[in-house]
Amino acid sequence: MFFQTLDDKNECVNTFVDGELYKEVPHDVSKTWSYSSFLWNHDIEYAQIYCKGKTLDEVCPAHLSNRWERVSSRLKAFIRSFHTASIDLSENCFYDMAPKRFLLEYCAIKNEISEWVFKNYERPANYDLILNTQKVLLDMKYRKLNLNLSPLKKYFHEKKARTLFKTLSDGDAYCRYNVFGAKTGRLTTMPDSFPIHTLKKEYRNIIEPNNDILVELDYNAAEARVVLGLLNKVQPEIDIHQYHADHLYRGLLNRNDAKIRFFAWLYNPESQDYLSNREYDRDLILSHHYVDGKVRNIFNREIEADNFHAFNYLIQSTCADLVLEKMHNIHNMLRNRKSYIAFTLHDSIVIDLAKEDKELINLIINEFSNTKFGKFKISINAGYNYGNLKLINN
Repeated sequence: MFFQTLDDKNECVNTFVDGELYKEVPHDVSKTWSYSSFLWNHDIEYAQIYCKGKTLDEVCPAHLSNRWERVSSRLKAFIRSFHTASIDLSENCFYDMAPKRFLLEYCAIKNEISEWVFKNYERPANYDLILNTQKVLLDMKYRKLNLNLSPLKKYFHEKKARTLFKTLSDGDAYCRYNVFGAKTGRLTTMPDSFPIHTLKKEYRNIIEPNNDILVELDYNAAEARVVLGLLNKVQPEIDIHQYHADHLYRGLLNRNDAKIRFFAWLYNPESQDYLSNREYDRDLILSHHYVDGKVRNIFNREIEADNFHAFNYLIQSTCADLVLEKMHNIHNMLRNRKSYIAFTLHDSIVIDLAKEDKELINLIINEFSNTKFGKFKISINAGYNYGNLKLINN
């Protein structure tokens, strides 16, 4: 049965079913537009994932466009009025702010658009991974960052620091990601997100834990290890760039030069680097994962690609999906705990850890390091702000 939710926050349970609104999730509902936090343990299909993150505007069929345009215009007007009145929808339930008559009309047309999507789009092969990722990201969406802006004053000679200080002084900050933002699965941030991807390293110490300490788990050269894994090669226990210096490049290069040379080969599919090509057979990898102009990684993500980009897309998407899978698994380990995943950046996740949960840290480390490609070497850093994390393993 089709239904719609009227908010995505865990404490804002309200659903539209058969023309009525309910303060619960009826047991017989099965399909809706998008995920909400209070649906995490329900078996629901989501139209937004079927259409790979397209908006309602983008997928609305022609025969519904006039009705949707009218309802959508009213929705935008309500949201503008909330903003003008300084009503924070992060702290309030949307359905408490809008008239019931509008909510009924809005949900009815969303039902029809959702039904059309299910009829006209195929279920993505990586549906489960996307849904699991959305569950983690929606939890992050409402986890307020604990910011101490004082360290920014040291950099007030920089316009970027002054602008960031003013922006962050005006309200609360949250890390809000878009799982559909990049074809390779790399997470992008929403316009209203804290700028975690572009935050200068010098400014990172403004982020402090809400609990007791920040713990960062980061893969050692994840993309290089993915290449090894796709060839069923054993993962070296040491730093992979040192491994390349000693073995791949026969001791002719130091670690830093080996790193530069390897990535120059990895990101250039036309590279004729003999030593790199001998160890890492691109053609063999692509023969298993690139067919009819589409890359398909081991997580069933499909990406249209030309010959030049196919290998890069395969490695980048596999690495991204590996991190997303691990992030979801660790999120589940922390469910109903005080600790939580605060944010993710590139190939790392950062946990806001409470002392009472410290007995979980070894389990979390094991989960993160043990991958589909074998055990990856990881770095573990911890500290009382994100800019001054200290390495606690090597």
